[in-house]
Amino acid sequence: MQLAPPLGILGGTFDPIHNGHILPVLEGANKANIKKVALMPCYIPSHKDPATASSNDRLKMVELVCAEHPLFYADARDIHRQKPTFSVDSLTEMRQAMPTTPLCFFIGTDSLQNLFTWHNWEKLFSLCHFVVCTREGDSVTNLKGRSENLQALLNKRQIIDPMALHNSLAGHIYLANTQTFTVSSTEIRKQLLNNQSVKDFLPPQIIDYIHQHKLYQPSADFC
Repeated sequence: MQLAPPLGILGGTFDPIHNGHILPVLEGANKANIKKVALMPCYIPSHKDPATASSNDRLKMVELVCAEHPLFYADARDIHRQKPTFSVDSLTEMRQAMPTTPLCFFIGTDSLQNLFTWHNWEKLFSLCHFVVCTREGDSVTNLKGRSENLQALLNKRQIIDPMALHNSLAGHIYLANTQTFTVSSTEIRKQLLNNQSVKDFLPPQIIDYIHQHKLYQPSADFC
């Protein structure tokens, strides 16, 4: 079977999308020679915390990032479902739509360590590869000694040559060892609420959008 070029996927709440989402994936995709990455914001029910940006606003901010970086495109399937879903659901749908495309799911080192708690996590390896980016100073080189389960998983699944992601549909883990950005959406929202500058954490077009739509903060004079 002739395989198509691999497709990267980054899912998240993106509330808001920030440099800690964007820059490690740009670097990881470059290391793995992945030319396209779908940014997939998840759906948030309307009854959740009213301070959270709407699905439409979060999608618009993702689209602004995609306009700036040709690597990315917006995939709104989770939002269009209008209900919370698991990663395995979206990946199953994508696999059915793209049967010859290797799917490369981008996660952080923190998510890899928590992978065993994900819904139907073992099925994920029949649907996608994982590209793991460094998260909050937790280098991918320090992962192997964390737990017996993680050690066994890496022994079975880890590949060193990222071209292996191109040659099979699913099943591998690639530790990309990207630069670390210690920032979270939660902390950014707190800084916006307190009228503190966020220019080091957000792309300018996202700051402009937040300013124009008065998201996350009581006043617009925050940077």
